Amino acid sequence: MPTHKRTLSAQQRSSDMGVLLLVIAAFGPYVVSGVRTEQLAVFAIAGIALLARARQLSATPLAALLAGYVSFAAVAAIGPAEQLSGHGAVGFWAGLDNLALPLAALTAGSLIAAGQVDRARLIRIVAGALLILLAANSVASYVSLMNPGQYDHVLSMWWSGASEITTAERAATMGRYSGIFNQPAEAGVMYSIGIVAAAYLLRRRLILFATAGVTLTLGGLLTASKVFLLVGLPIALWQTWAGSTWRTRTGTVIAVAGVLAAFDYQTRQSGSPIGGVLLGTWLHPGERSQSLLSLYTAGRFGEQSVLADIASIVLKYSPFAGFGLDGMRVPYDSTWVEALVMAGVIGLVLQALIIAVLVWSWLRVRRWADPAAVRFGAGLVAIVVAGSTGLTVTTGNRIATVVWLLVALLLVAPPARSLRVAAPPPAEAPIPTRVVRNPRPGSLTLRVEDRRSVGEIPWPVPTRPLAVHKR
Repeated sequence: MPTHKRTLSAQQRSSDMGVLLLVIAAFGPYVVSGVRTEQLAVFAIAGIALLARARQLSATPLAALLAGYVSFAAVAAIGPAEQLSGHGAVGFWAGLDNLALPLAALTAGSLIAAGQVDRARLIRIVAGALLILLAANSVASYVSLMNPGQYDHVLSMWWSGASEITTAERAATMGRYSGIFNQPAEAGVMYSIGIVAAAYLLRRRLILFATAGVTLTLGGLLTASKVFLLVGLPIALWQTWAGSTWRTRTGTVIAVAGVLAAFDYQTRQSGSPIGGVLLGTWLHPGERSQSLLSLYTAGRFGEQSVLADIASIVLKYSPFAGFGLDGMRVPYDSTWVEALVMAGVIGLVLQALIIAVLVWSWLRVRRWADPAAVRFGAGLVAIVVAGSTGLTVTTGNRIATVVWLLVALLLVAPPARSLRVAAPPPAEAPIPTRVVRNPRPGSLTLRVEDRRSVGEIPWPVPTRPLAVHKR
């Protein structure tokens, strides 16, 4: 039997390459101190996409809100407000990178998905690349667990590109390993998205799904990230169970059993439990004196809230405009605190609108988009909304590119629901007809007979309806 190989158009091939490069760049090392591969790739691809497909660019509420956010924060940076607070400024260019990169990633993703391209194929490429890279990162994290400090000189190329002590090195002293990610919390968000992506891509492949589930879950547990444990993992379990096929549910059960077996085995090894002492503390909260809210949010909420202290500084010195892109040299640890520092109360309003538009976009597309993509989009929105309370999910290093690329592919321009065209009914046997003479001179009558009805059609056809008599 002859086979027909599908030929991809030039636009499809360029779109495939664009999304693949964006995902790979998100996992790239620092080029020089302060400049990541991710930054160069995102802005370069967004610029090329604008030049090549400028006519297909359309204004969207999300792009308008992101542009307004970064513009207002740039204007708010004018003035000495951050000097009055007693905390140093992070820097204008660092703040610009945080707020402009999401807009560039969204623009690049929207233009890549514009036109006559297979959008479901683009999502599969992003999900597949993400799973492979996260699996490799899980291996790197496990190797670091078994050989503490031995490969730090290599991983430091991904952590900061500078010589100072990094967050990843400090986290390793507590038994938290995140591979190429400097912030374990950022790794936790990426693993959360990765498991949801696995449910989308491998939902019909039981063994591959179970293998990916074990690998990514162990990688997330190695980070001991609260975002992964309290947000990403429950959402992933919901995605892989509710409304899923028996293959997906079976793969989930196998993955959970594999994770528990690996966790139990590693716990028995002296000095190298998965998650370190921090995960052990969370699993036995009764041994701590602080409240559960304070424990599971690392002091972000509850008594002596760190976020409340930062918010009080902003509300005291610059409540409406914040400190602008210069920011404030404090850990934001929340999308909402970052918005307050960058743009004051106006920033909080803009961030609330961005979250609201994300939810509205999902509600809008779920009526006509591909159901699998709709489920993927629901998981993404849930991770962004819930994770934003404890991390800068929409602007964080590495995760921002993947988040906004998926927003473009799942919420702005998702693949449409496939329409199954019913097969035409089998052709019926020819209807027997015969010509009879009409009593009126000079005319004929076509007599149509079949198993259902008999009718006589005078020729020429009269203007009044033909009466068809049922047998």
